[in-house]
Amino acid sequence: MLRHPDASSTIEDLTQPRFLPVVPDREVTDAKRILIASGKVGHDLKAERRKRKDSNRRDMDQLYPLPRPQRSAAFAAYPNAREVVWVQEEPRNMGPFFYVMPRLTQLAQERGLVLRSVKRSSGASPATGSAKAHELEQKTLVSLAFITSSAS
Repeated sequence: MLRHPDASSTIEDLTQPRFLPVVPDREVTDAKRILIASGKVGHDLKAERRKRKDSNRRDMDQLYPLPRPQRSAAFAAYPNAREVVWVQEEPRNMGPFFYVMPRLTQLAQERGLVLRSVKRSSGASPATGSAKAHELEQKTLVSLAFITSSAS
C-alpha cells in the first residue's frame, strides 16, 4: 500500500494542523450505510464500492483512542444512514473487535442506527496459510459488508 494511489494524501490534507482521526470518504454524499474500517480492508471496501457504483460511505478510523466527537459528527453528517458496519480483516478473537464494538454500539444507539460487524470467524491463527483461501475469505468479507441486514 506504500505507493498505492488510494493510500496517498492530497496537498490540502497535508496542510491541516493535525492528523485526522476520522478520514471521510469524500466521494459519497448521501449514504444509507456507513462502513467503518481500519487498514488495508478499508481500501478494498472503497474499490468494491466503486466497482458496484454503491452509495455506501466508507470511513477509515483511528482506533485508539476512538475519536468519539469526530465519529459522532460523521454519523450526524448522514441523516439518511440507517446502518453502521464495522469491517475488520482479522478473526473475531483477534484485532480490535472487542475494543471497537462497545464504543461503536454506544455511538450508533445515540443516533438510532443499527450496528453490525463483518469479520472472519474466531480462529487459532490470524491467517489461513493459503494465498487462495485468504483471497476467497477477503472477497467474501468485502461482499458481506455491502449486503443489507434484515434490520434495515
